[in-house]
Amino acid sequence: MTGAAPDHRAVPSFDEMTSVEVGAAIDANAVILVSLGATEQHGAHLPLGADTMQGIELARRTVARLQAEGHPAIVGPAIPFGPRGFLSETPIKLPGNVNLSARTFMRVLEEVGREIIDQGFRRVYFLGFHAESDAPMQIVAKTLCESTQANVVTLNWLVGARPRYSKFMEAKAQDGHGGEGETCRMLATAPHLCRMDKAAPWHPTVPQDRPDADALPYLGGGVGRYKMAEPYFEGFTSGITGDPQLATADRGELVYDIMTGWLADVIRHDLAGSEDFSRSEL
Repeated sequence: MTGAAPDHRAVPSFDEMTSVEVGAAIDANAVILVSLGATEQHGAHLPLGADTMQGIELARRTVARLQAEGHPAIVGPAIPFGPRGFLSETPIKLPGNVNLSARTFMRVLEEVGREIIDQGFRRVYFLGFHAESDAPMQIVAKTLCESTQANVVTLNWLVGARPRYSKFMEAKAQDGHGGEGETCRMLATAPHLCRMDKAAPWHPTVPQDRPDADALPYLGGGVGRYKMAEPYFEGFTSGITGDPQLATADRGELVYDIMTGWLADVIRHDLAGSEDFSRSEL
């Protein structure tokens, strides 16, 4: 059954579903999207659970689109804790962060993945919404593919969709954690939790004439630099990068539409392929 995508807000999260409904999804060979969030500071204007909320939101929108096209899909359980933040993003300790070590995070993600797969899901997508989860989730996905019958795929929207929507942003200076883009998405996700009267800009002092591909791997670059030399963080106190004051809910909707389109394209491509993984070494 195809047609206009239903209201994504009507798509339940995993913990809102019943056991019977999950069982029916397994019988239908549904795709399951597991969002990987975090509990961490996002400045004075955004809630600690911003990453988790955005991950669930994007999963809901993607599932709504897939279901409208006749592809069985559900929103999987969200992981609300992630690895500790990079010093190249936030070099000072701020209240509210509840992090896991990378080793513990991978253990949790692998066990959640195995639970899902043991129940019968065979197409599992890890949707990263916390930059520090990117490398660990790749390792876990590889492990699960090697040791189970499932096909586990990682999705990094920062590489897949962000370049497409960055041209719609107002900011000319560097934007990142808690900045314009993320605040646009949160205004579309949970406007009642955005304290826009407390939003304030901060931009790093970026060195000129950087080498080719001098960007972090999770952004599609080739340089894993996890500490930044002064004066990069000069005047840094708020915990965010960018100008959240420029954000609007309308552009948040536009951003989500671009992100949802990219995710749906990837999953459609996979669904159009063979499900014969018989040559996999288990």
